[in-house]
Amino acid sequence: MNTSNRVLVSLGLAALAFITAMIVIFCLKGAVPDTLIQYTLGAGGVEALLLAGIKISKVLSGDRPGEE
Repeated sequence: MNTSNRVLVSLGLAALAFITAMIVIFCLKGAVPDTLIQYTLGAGGVEALLLAGIKISKVLSGDRPGEE
């Protein structure tokens, strides 16, 4: 598994854990911290966008693993 896939998997697991925690907090308290949700999921989106940019640049430049 290459680095970008590891980052995406860890990002997905962190988002899943965060969403689960927000559901639990909502069930217990009846409210959720909207600002925290906005910034946490926004940071994950930025990370995914940057990884997509790296992938696109590699495809456009013709960079293939295993070639020199």
